[in-house]
Amino acid sequence: MKQKNLKTKILLTLSGIIISVASAVAFYTIVHEKHQNTLRMEEAYRTVHLNYKETIKEIVRFYTARAYANIHSPQVLKAFVAHDRNRLYQLILPRWKVISQENPALIVMQFHNADGTSLLRMHHPNLYGDPIAAQRPMVAYIHQKHTRVYGFEEGQKGIAFRILVPIFDQKRYVGAIEFGLSASYINDTIYRHTGYDAFFFVRHTLLGNFSNIDQDSSIGNYQAIDVDPKLVPLVKRYQSTCNYLQNCIINEGNQTFAVSMLPISNYLHQPIGAIVFIRAIPDFWDYVWQTIMASGLIALSLLILLGWIISRIYDSVRDKMTFQEFYSQTVLDAIPSPVIVTDGYALIAANKTFLSYFQYPEVADFKQDHACVCEYFQQGDTQEYLMPMLNDQRWTEYMVQHPTINHKAKIIMEDVVTIFDVKLSLLCFKEERRYVVIFTDISSIQSISMTDPLTGLANRLHFSMVYDYMINVSLREQQPLGIIFFDIDHFKHINDQYGHLAGDKVLKHLSHLLQKRLRKSDIAARWGGEEFVILLPDTALEAICQMAESLRSLIAHESFEINTRITCSFGATILKEDEGAEGLLKRADGLLYQAKEGGRNRVIVE
Repeated sequence: MKQKNLKTKILLTLSGIIISVASAVAFYTIVHEKHQNTLRMEEAYRTVHLNYKETIKEIVRFYTARAYANIHSPQVLKAFVAHDRNRLYQLILPRWKVISQENPALIVMQFHNADGTSLLRMHHPNLYGDPIAAQRPMVAYIHQKHTRVYGFEEGQKGIAFRILVPIFDQKRYVGAIEFGLSASYINDTIYRHTGYDAFFFVRHTLLGNFSNIDQDSSIGNYQAIDVDPKLVPLVKRYQSTCNYLQNCIINEGNQTFAVSMLPISNYLHQPIGAIVFIRAIPDFWDYVWQTIMASGLIALSLLILLGWIISRIYDSVRDKMTFQEFYSQTVLDAIPSPVIVTDGYALIAANKTFLSYFQYPEVADFKQDHACVCEYFQQGDTQEYLMPMLNDQRWTEYMVQHPTINHKAKIIMEDVVTIFDVKLSLLCFKEERRYVVIFTDISSIQSISMTDPLTGLANRLHFSMVYDYMINVSLREQQPLGIIFFDIDHFKHINDQYGHLAGDKVLKHLSHLLQKRLRKSDIAARWGGEEFVILLPDTALEAICQMAESLRSLIAHESFEINTRITCSFGATILKEDEGAEGLLKRADGLLYQAKEGGRNRVIVE
């Protein structure tokens, strides 16, 4: 009877676990998918935003070059300065035909006189002489500032993206040349590069001469323009869903769409509306329902299978379990270093050394407070140090996938830092995976091998390991990484005059100043002899320059235990994009050389 009751308890317990796990997995999957949807929308927004910025930048660059190419052509400037409209038209007409065929979205090419009148519209040659600067703020602006200007502005062709380039005759401002592209060109470019449909919402006050406007497609003070007919139902749905321009999800028919806003501005960087881009996305609630159904079916299948398995194996396992546990624990306790057995997530067993180190009487007590020993792991300064998650992998699986790395763990207990060498063995039996992990204390060895014995700073070996790691982190996270090379000026003279013991005291004194001045995240090392190097993660070039200058001044005014002034020369720079470790060191060393060649006791920053 007791055995049957035990079977029932085991079955109910495991059934509860399966249901809980299935529910947790379903919940996590749904939350994760929701998060992924958010990330995908953010990535889509970044993609379009970047595409938009690059498109604007390329348009401005291209048509600025076209402007200079035209105005610097033989006789063109002469005809423009002379206000010889007919001659100017004959000279520009072949070019106008080429560039308008090159880009059909180019709707405006116009020459403006400095007095505010229009000299020539290539797109409308019979209309000229009108006081256009009084009607077009961008034209008035370039006549006033004599500098290139670009942005969205309304004109007789409707709202267009315009580029106005000043024209000078021997440094005398004589007018401007303008190119204008239809707003739909931006939409078409976004679609070509991203596959997202797009249209504009602009302020009602800027609509002017537009004809392609659905007056019913407005939100607040904004009106939709240049809407593809296939998007009209989506615009109507968006209009009924939102009272103002905002990012949102809409449903139309049996499809779900993400709608995102990209603000646009005029030439003065004042907001005038937004580009709206739309993309189809999977229906999140369909995904939720499918996930729940799949999790339920899996849980039910597992429950049915569980009853059969327990009935088959319980009797054979029960007799072996007690002896096996006793045997395994005896083997673990015989090892002098901390040892654990885990399935990659939960602690299964541990030896007495492990429990003694963490000050727990039993494994069950430890598990009540901690799900995993990895909760104790501290961030190290190289990729060898373990963390709970590495490269989207659990730490145990990461060790299996990277067997050539000398894995370490940094753990702090009662303010005492211990560095462990971590070895892992993987045991697989059918679908079960067990990891046997041994932690060997190497703190004293680590300290000796990684520290310069004279100064107490990191030695060159330690720096090289940290340096390669920080280079990879900087490039991956796109964070700045600074480096400072410096050495003591005329240090040989100090050794020759005062002796090597005095020179050693200078090195120790200087190292003490460094340790007091630097942040915890900075890495200072003795590079060799009287030469030092400092690594400054996540630090901008200006701050690096200030740090180097501060150290130079601090050292120059410090009183050392010899009757001579101590100064240092510094070279400082920052990691460039796509630069390797060797390249950065060479540049920093070159800057230090320049500082010494330039007279010493100075900072040279690239």
